[in-house]
Amino acid sequence: MLMKGQVTVEYLLLFSVGLVLIAFSVGALVVIRDAETQLTSSEKAKIAVSSLKSAGDEVCALGDGNSRIVGLGWEVDLECSGDVIKATVGEQSGVGDIEHCDVSCYEDGDRFSVSNVYGRVEIGSAS
Repeated sequence: MLMKGQVTVEYLLLFSVGLVLIAFSVGALVVIRDAETQLTSSEKAKIAVSSLKSAGDEVCALGDGNSRIVGLGWEVDLECSGDVIKATVGEQSGVGDIEHCDVSCYEDGDRFSVSNVYGRVEIGSAS
């Protein structure tokens, strides 16, 4: 009888160790997922700023009446002041500036129209 009790205790101990390992693994996966989400949002914000800055510099150089469409594929919140563009994706932001023109933003979205209107770069949602 003593052997049956010992085997039962050993199985319970092994089962407990397994549950503890599973709990640590789940906790680590949650931390990894959060870090990945933060990194992805940061990279998307940088890509958005780079794409909008490139299009803005191009329409600025080409002069009044020129426009470009920039499609990103993810939702971006824009803020513009002077020659600075700030794009926010999730909680992460990226910042860039247009070289020789002031810039104004008037809508957020995932697809943007970048136009030169009388020497001012205007960024808004493209239909």
